[in-house]
Amino acid sequence: MTVPPRFCPEEVKHLEFLQAVIARHANTSFVVKSWAMTVSGAFIAVATRGPSWKTAVVALGLAAGFWLLDSYYLGQERKFRTLYEKVADRRTPQVPPFTMDAEQHGDRVPWRGVALSRTMLLSYGVLVAIDTMTVLFLA
Repeated sequence: MTVPPRFCPEEVKHLEFLQAVIARHANTSFVVKSWAMTVSGAFIAVATRGPSWKTAVVALGLAAGFWLLDSYYLGQERKFRTLYEKVADRRTPQVPPFTMDAEQHGDRVPWRGVALSRTMLLSYGVLVAIDTMTVLFLA
């Protein structure tokens, strides 16, 4: 049985930096989802009080905007995850020490694949569907 090589302190620190960035992106994605649900719910509540399809359209636009913003952060998180994996895997070509350039050293993450992932569709697809039904009901 072979013992895997240990990481030197610099490599461990690099991995810790990358993990901190990944955690920040994940937290930001959670906050964006929270705001999307809150703001969209508030606009729908206002739209149904004094029936106004225009307010419901604003809620729909906001939900779509939050979807795009959350997709951006989730895509960035995935890029940093691939960079983390490359730094942690010693068999891949050497990543420069302490690099945080996920664009150059991380894998390409297609925007459409992120925006239409299962979790994003469940989160924002349902929200957009409810907003759309409200617009159609009030129109």
